Amino acid sequence: MANKSERLINLMAMLLDARRPVTLQDIQGSVYRSYEQDFAAFKRMFERDKSELRELGIPIETQPLHPLGDEAEGYSIPKDAYYLPEIEFTPDERIALVMLKELAAGGKLPLSRDLASVFMKLSPDLGPLSPPESSLPCRVDLASEDEGNLERLFNAVLRHKTVRFSYRSLRSPEPQERTVDPYGLYGQSGRWYLVGFDYLRAALRSFLVSRIIDDIHLINAGTDEPDFAVPADFNLDSYSRKQPWEFDDGEQLTARVRFGPRISWWVEQNLAARYAFALQPDGNGILELQVRNPEALITWVLSFGEDAEILGPPELRKGMRERLEKAAAAWAGSGTGET
Repeated sequence: MANKSERLINLMAMLLDARRPVTLQDIQGSVYRSYEQDFAAFKRMFERDKSELRELGIPIETQPLHPLGDEAEGYSIPKDAYYLPEIEFTPDERIALVMLKELAAGGKLPLSRDLASVFMKLSPDLGPLSPPESSLPCRVDLASEDEGNLERLFNAVLRHKTVRFSYRSLRSPEPQERTVDPYGLYGQSGRWYLVGFDYLRAALRSFLVSRIIDDIHLINAGTDEPDFAVPADFNLDSYSRKQPWEFDDGEQLTARVRFGPRISWWVEQNLAARYAFALQPDGNGILELQVRNPEALITWVLSFGEDAEILGPPELRKGMRERLEKAAAAWAGSGTGET
């Protein structure tokens, strides 16, 4: 007597191979012939098997037979409904899949094992995913975060589960316990970021995953029910475009930065769509932006040398001046200054 799994496989194979709808009598004499039972018991078992296969997505169809036959209906699995059509990928899609496969193979993505299974199933349509390295549009290089925490966060985002963890921000020497409704998770510039509602700040915040210093815990681990609903107006893309000076828990400041004529056109072209920008008659440009991490903004402004200057607020100008004075003192103390 065949076990249940073997019986279901045999039933699928019979209905797929048949050129015409198969009657119950034929099914009983083939797949169920080893079961010593009357027709009523066989039909109950067949109906259970048929329902289970349909729940698994197997398209078993009931079709009418010739009216003069012994049975009024038969069963079949149409091949065009069962087998997936061949998938064709564009060159750009193939390159994207190559990059995703490399990330999954390196274990740098949540659910990397599941992605590896996906690629194995797609392999008949994809063929070999090993184009020349020169064809890749960028280098795949993500930071090695705590893979356990990264996967816990990914699952919490998918299941809408509130999480708790200890987090060390740039401005706080001691870690703080944070309770967060995780709305989204994204990778950028080699790092992973979590975006969600922070109960400590009572507002949306972004967190660098590498600054989480212990294991992440679910608040309601005993239930599969979601803990929250993501607001309809939440857009993860808007957070993935955030700049380094926008990440932190510090007080939000409105900074004004002057850019010289040599680079004001670049600032207008790349940042005016996101921040307030005003081009001056003398060719200078004034950029106004919100800052939570003053040190990151000062570092960015100093990278432009004499072509950029912080105009306000006073505490940011003071921070920039102190940074320049420290750099000048270090340079002079190194003994490499001109004499």
